Amino acid sequence: MADSQKRSNELISMSQIRPYLKLLVKNWWLIAVLSGTGYATARLITHRQLDIYSATAEILLDQGGTELDYQKRLTGQTNLFNYNNSEAKDQQRILRSFDLVGRVVDRMSLTIDYYLVGRLKTSHVSHFGAIEITASPDLFNPMYLGTPIDLFIEDEQYYRLRYTLSTGEIKEITQPFSVPIEGPELALTVRHSGSRIVDFSEPGGPQINRDALEQARKQHFQFRVYNRNQRIEQLRGALQVENILGTNVLAISSSNTLFGRAQEFLEMLSEEYIDYTKESRLESSLKTETFINMQLEELVAIMDSLEMQVDRFKERNEILDLSREQTEFFNALVRLESQERELEFRLEALNSLRTYLSSGVEANSLPPTSYLIEEDPLLIEQVSQLYSIRSERTNALLDVTEDSYQIRRLDSAISNARFTITKYIEDTREAIDAQRSNVRRQISSLEVRLSGIPSTQRDIVVMERKLQVNEKLYVFLLEARAQNVITRASITPQASIIEVARSNGIIGPNKGRTIRNYSIYGAIIALAISFLRMLLFDRLETTQELREITQLPVVAGLPNYAKIETHPLAILENSRAQITEAFRSLRTNLQYLLAQEGANTILVSSLHPGEGKSFVSSNLSTILAKTGKSVALVDFDMHKPKVHKNFHLSNQIGLSTYLIGNCEIEDMKQTGPVDTLTVYTAGPIPPNASELVMNDRLDPFLRKLRAEYDFVILDTPPMLLITDALMLMSKVDTGLLVSNTQKATKRGIQHLEDLLNQNNLNHASLVMNNIKSSLAANYYAKYAYKYGYGYNYGYGYGKYGRSSYGEEPETRA
Repeated sequence: MADSQKRSNELISMSQIRPYLKLLVKNWWLIAVLSGTGYATARLITHRQLDIYSATAEILLDQGGTELDYQKRLTGQTNLFNYNNSEAKDQQRILRSFDLVGRVVDRMSLTIDYYLVGRLKTSHVSHFGAIEITASPDLFNPMYLGTPIDLFIEDEQYYRLRYTLSTGEIKEITQPFSVPIEGPELALTVRHSGSRIVDFSEPGGPQINRDALEQARKQHFQFRVYNRNQRIEQLRGALQVENILGTNVLAISSSNTLFGRAQEFLEMLSEEYIDYTKESRLESSLKTETFINMQLEELVAIMDSLEMQVDRFKERNEILDLSREQTEFFNALVRLESQERELEFRLEALNSLRTYLSSGVEANSLPPTSYLIEEDPLLIEQVSQLYSIRSERTNALLDVTEDSYQIRRLDSAISNARFTITKYIEDTREAIDAQRSNVRRQISSLEVRLSGIPSTQRDIVVMERKLQVNEKLYVFLLEARAQNVITRASITPQASIIEVARSNGIIGPNKGRTIRNYSIYGAIIALAISFLRMLLFDRLETTQELREITQLPVVAGLPNYAKIETHPLAILENSRAQITEAFRSLRTNLQYLLAQEGANTILVSSLHPGEGKSFVSSNLSTILAKTGKSVALVDFDMHKPKVHKNFHLSNQIGLSTYLIGNCEIEDMKQTGPVDTLTVYTAGPIPPNASELVMNDRLDPFLRKLRAEYDFVILDTPPMLLITDALMLMSKVDTGLLVSNTQKATKRGIQHLEDLLNQNNLNHASLVMNNIKSSLAANYYAKYAYKYGYGYNYGYGYGKYGRSSYGEEPETRA
């Protein structure tokens, strides 16, 4: 009681832990094998994997500069480069854009990737030392772009290519060096490397290095050809751009399996991005300069013509000599006409801006006269807003399509901005026209006042006035061009490299993690399989496990007996063996099962065939007979009799013969290996064995055996297949149901209990057969010490191989 109370107080009992310990003990080899397989697989995979090299760089945004304020407002720099989170994301998208990466690809020679293939590992290299390959990706069949092509050097003149066709067939081509392959699948040329040596031992001048050629013939070369778009997608896929939190710094990183390529790519990408930040403003400045130069060329032509006219006119006519009042009127007239020409120039700039706006959303650069409208801050602000919206649309197209809601919304905003600016331009043009009309009226008034000058003198006045007006306009344009040149010189990139691209070495693959994960995956799979085996195929292996799942008494555990087929009578084979002691224990426990006076009939059966019921009944009857008791063993398994085989007896006459009335009890008696043991064999197998069990001669037969023998043992068929045992169970005093560790399961024992409960049979006990030797040894060691039968006491074998009573162990029953 104390033990049971102690077990109830335990949080976790041994019976709860035992299934999992059993799972580990039975499946440790599976766990070790699968974990080892995972480890070996991971080692092979990581050995074959290409090392990944990484490089990083950092770019600082919004560096400002010396540009004029109106230029910054016009280009939207005060908005565009005052980075917030959304705008920083725009710059991240620009850095990863297809076009910007494409500019880098155009600068790098990335048509071919080269590999050296070893027995277990393939290495990515920058070039082949022995040969040179040139390819034309545009002429390649697209199916073979990016696919591995193996190359082998046959001799000094020929090489061999091997690649897989789209149909899955492997194709090989043998081609002379320096002879182009022009389709249909490939377009390339393979040459010997430019590295040559002079071998004067042979005629003909310089020869190929034969040692190098011989080494190259042993090498397995492999290469892959990519077109521009494929390479751009590769580099974009490996490129990462992050905005460092709380700063205007973009951290860019890239990785590649070729050492140095990631660093080179980031260096060029940083340079291209820096150039990109100032390209639009440089382009606008150049357009402005072109516009001014065109106006200057026209003015120079006009001025030259006027000067020639004035000179010729003065040669033919008198020199003009105006009065002081006329001179003042003349100077005022020149100023007004210069003002008129400037107003016309502004109108022309506005017309150019209106033409730019009508070009549509595709024109993403600044207007050609953007540097000539600084007098109008409102117009600058409106153009800046339009430029910002167009830039936002361009950046958005990196992530979405033209039909997306975001693009449609931006297109609508651009349309509204264009309409607003166009309306403002029209209003400004009307105001300038009105101002120009006013200037024209003043000019007309002054011309009237100068009309008193003689016609000859008036003509030269007009020519000189036009000349001075054009000279002033010329000076104005020269100043504008100089200002534009100064502005262009002050244009600086809106970003700077603060951390040049540098290599971070090998960053992957993480071989240690791969090996660890594969080993863990192997162990997990092994545990899953083990757990599945435990659920579906778990076998009961000890008497303790059997006791834990059933209410039936477990009276004995029989160890594994290897000679069960050749020497089924184990107690006669070796009286000192564990199996013999086990049957002695079973014999002792039967005294408690048959404690009632006159109870001597024992039924032996099992749930499944092959669990050892005949082995148990034969050895039990023999060991009982060795004590001097009279024992009758009856083979009731008339479906598949086996008792006569165990005792090497005849089966010509037996129980089946008696039940059909062809013999008497005395006729079928046979003596066993012990004089007090009588064996009744099953007899010839009848066609209706189960019906014979219900024969009227059965009960008198059993009563006679009860009366004549001390023990009567009935060996019956398995209960799962045949009901004979269940019918006979009601006619015996106790039943021994044998369970074999190779077949005994929790579900089977529960089914056996259900059969007994349905037939109201409550006098059955269980015998566990075929217990593994180590488990059996532990069981019997505990049993011996528990009941006082240690190695040196009682009936156990003594230290020197003799019993405590002095008899030889071999003679013991």
